[in-house]
Amino acid sequence: MHTAGDAVQRVAVPARLRVSQGGAWGSSSASSSNDGAGAIAHSGVSVTGHLYNTNTIEEFKKYDKGELLRNVGAEILQAIHDGRATKEPGLLWPFVLLSFADLKKYHFYHWFGFPAVTADPPDTFESMTNIGSYVENAAADLDTLRAAYAGYAASKGSGALEGAFLVRYRPGTDCVWRMYPLAEWDCAFEGGNGEDQSDTMLAFIDPSSHAARPGWPLRNLLTWMRHAHADISRIRVLCFRDASICLTQSSSSAPASSLVFESIVVDVNITAAADLKADNQVSGWERNERDKLAPRMVNLSSTMDPVRLAESALDLNLQLMRWRLAPSIDLAKIAGTSVLLVGAGTLGAYVARALLAWGVRKMTFIDNGKVSFSNPPRQPLYDFEDTLNGGKPKAAAAADAMRRIFPNVDAQGVQMSIPMPGHSVSPSETEAVRTTVEKLDSLVQTHDVVFLLTDSRESRWLPTMLGTLHRKIVLCVALGFDSFVAMRHGVYSNNDNMHSRLGCYFCNDVVAPTDSLTDRTLDQQCTVTRPGLAPIASGTAVELLTTILQHPLEGLAPAPESHNNNGGNDAADTQQGVFGVPEHQIRGYLAGFRQHSIVGQSSDMCTACSPKIIDAYKKHGFDFLLRAFNNTLVSEDAPHVPVSADANAGGAAEGYSYLETLTGLAALHRQTDDIMADIEWSDTEDADAADDDFEAL
Repeated sequence: MHTAGDAVQRVAVPARLRVSQGGAWGSSSASSSNDGAGAIAHSGVSVTGHLYNTNTIEEFKKYDKGELLRNVGAEILQAIHDGRATKEPGLLWPFVLLSFADLKKYHFYHWFGFPAVTADPPDTFESMTNIGSYVENAAADLDTLRAAYAGYAASKGSGALEGAFLVRYRPGTDCVWRMYPLAEWDCAFEGGNGEDQSDTMLAFIDPSSHAARPGWPLRNLLTWMRHAHADISRIRVLCFRDASICLTQSSSSAPASSLVFESIVVDVNITAAADLKADNQVSGWERNERDKLAPRMVNLSSTMDPVRLAESALDLNLQLMRWRLAPSIDLAKIAGTSVLLVGAGTLGAYVARALLAWGVRKMTFIDNGKVSFSNPPRQPLYDFEDTLNGGKPKAAAAADAMRRIFPNVDAQGVQMSIPMPGHSVSPSETEAVRTTVEKLDSLVQTHDVVFLLTDSRESRWLPTMLGTLHRKIVLCVALGFDSFVAMRHGVYSNNDNMHSRLGCYFCNDVVAPTDSLTDRTLDQQCTVTRPGLAPIASGTAVELLTTILQHPLEGLAPAPESHNNNGGNDAADTQQGVFGVPEHQIRGYLAGFRQHSIVGQSSDMCTACSPKIIDAYKKHGFDFLLRAFNNTLVSEDAPHVPVSADANAGGAAEGYSYLETLTGLAALHRQTDDIMADIEWSDTEDADAADDDFEAL
């Protein structure tokens, strides 16, 4: 479209169009107003649009942009031909938005298109006048124009404003301005020919910000004129601007000229439909800030807090997992789980990293060691600097490393030597040990999950007992030279059955944990294991935890049915979680690269989780623990009453630990010894008979 007699001149005019976040997914997706975001429904003109969001930058670039505009242009023409555009003028100016969001780099690409059906040869402007020069009395008439539009909009109801209408201007009368919908064409022109009614104009809400160039809706409005009123070849058009301000400030004392002075009045010569060379040409892709027909890109990475960027990037990877592969996974439950890591060595370091990758934000390390020179190559949370000057405390160094890796993690380190059975506590150490036990008990209570990752059997006993007492999810990981076990402990339920609750790390033992650290050789003092085993075992344990958390029964989930022998219980089959039913024990072997799962039920003689142990702690508290630490000699008839070694008689559990006596393991061992003593073993055998037996074997 150009002025008659002038050469066609391209003018890049950005449209004042705002996409509404609230309305983007509803019936109204945009507004051609430029006021506050909250005024769209009451003062803006709704414009529907087409959003095409791509998943890759390559898809964004390869999209057929011309085809997008042609398809929307066909929709516009169809709405004109079937009469819908006359009743709903908003159908004349839909928009197109092509977008791609690079959520890792925070680069946001977008390209707006405002499809305009163009005429060939084009419609021409015969004259153009600013609204202030067009009216007779600028101050008064523009004020009444503002009030007239506000009244017209109010009569249409909230959210039903029309972007195009008819307006009659009769200065010096009682009704200077009067608006009509497009459907009331005959009424607006009083039944006469539009060319003779110079006081009535076609009007539209103009989003253009250019002083002398109307916005793209005019082209489609003239296309409507060309088909709906083919007998009219010339029309006066009011390009009405700042309409939303007229509505929101209709009662304002500000001069009207300051509100609608940008509006212009143009006289347009309309090319007849019969003279068109083509009637389906569509243009309208917006030019970017460099005045090129290309998309715009907004780079937000430099304006964002690096810590927020790191958190968003972590969440993005997890969200992609849920989006594509596991839509029902509850990531918030995993992220909100607090974890206590008992041991900050090789296993603790790998478990912590895997937990962080799952989005766990709160974890606490417990360890009593310092970082040694052998640690950094095997334990990924430490470096050479941590080993200097005698080594940093492991728990604190691990927490510091986690915060360096991910600043938003709530990682704490507690330097603590865990009291252990068989490790005597002297009278001078009693109060310090009591404080340690209370601290450990508090830590277990305030965390949801406990990982047992220490390198000795007896150091796992007290956390196991406390985890059982407080009904926490407890996972245990242990390494051999080329084998590992990752297991979960059974959790007491309100209706606990010893034969259905899963066993703990100590349930299959027939001896109580005792001092295994004294007089150890160098190879026994270190965890000698193949280097690749620790990350495998740690990752397995963390995945076991996520499987538990995504099961509807969580810690009470039964073992998979295929590993049970009862055959009649189908609870595991009917209560599958997102990742299936969590295993009880996973044992892996690097020799042959084998792995298998087993199930072990809890034992009523377990020295860590049996009811006898839990009840003893509830009743006697720290005194019970002190007997276990010191391996106090007691009577089988009264296991909570210490006896002296000199007074020990046949009723005392001589040769057995306090925990073995309390749980009944001592009696079991004694019965076994009695049975073995009653068996008569022959020292000589008939040679021929032996040969026959061997051949038969």
